[in-house]
Amino acid sequence: MIRKVKTDMNNKFVISLIGAPASGKGYISMCLINELKEKYGLKDSDVADVSVGEMIRREKKNGTPLGLKLQANMKEGGLAPDDIVKEMLIKELKNIDAKVLILDGYPRTVGQVREFHKLMDNFATAVIFRDTPKDLILERVKKRRICEKCGMAHNVGDGVCECGGKLIQRKDDSVLPERLAEYEEMTLPAVLELKNEGKNFFWYEGTAEGNDIAREFLEANKDLLV
Repeated sequence: MIRKVKTDMNNKFVISLIGAPASGKGYISMCLINELKEKYGLKDSDVADVSVGEMIRREKKNGTPLGLKLQANMKEGGLAPDDIVKEMLIKELKNIDAKVLILDGYPRTVGQVREFHKLMDNFATAVIFRDTPKDLILERVKKRRICEKCGMAHNVGDGVCECGGKLIQRKDDSVLPERLAEYEEMTLPAVLELKNEGKNFFWYEGTAEGNDIAREFLEANKDLLV
């Protein structure tokens, strides 16, 4: 039986996905979207998936004013400054009119946690944190590739994407140890702050299956979806 999601836009549900680099946040997002469509009857236009990392890469690649700010203010693979992320996210949110919003990789710092509450003050929110051991992440990244043509992620090593594009290693994967160190220094304190607040915080092992996470999480929040 398909449950119908609420249509009142004042009840927008925002899901924050947090985890270490290469911990599988994008895969969990995909599983959430599939579950929302299959079990809760959402359409493509009802759900928006916003990856902060993808936004950053897009702005830098396109050489936008925000992209130029990012080029000048962050090292390769490092975290973007909070004020620029906020500006970028506000710009992105103005163009989104979905009932369910999945934020992949936000908030990432203690400062962003505070901005997150301000930006989402009128919406219901929940946080999914995937706690993945460093050695597991490093092993996964050995085979992680993206399509240089369409950007789709793959876990098969070298090869060719379905669209015909060549599979290449992400540039920031080459500085993964530095990214993980920055994650431990900057993002873990933000995770602890969110956990201590006790506001709809869901913790999962890094080995937990994405489909299981999606089903369990959405079932726990079904009052926001039925």
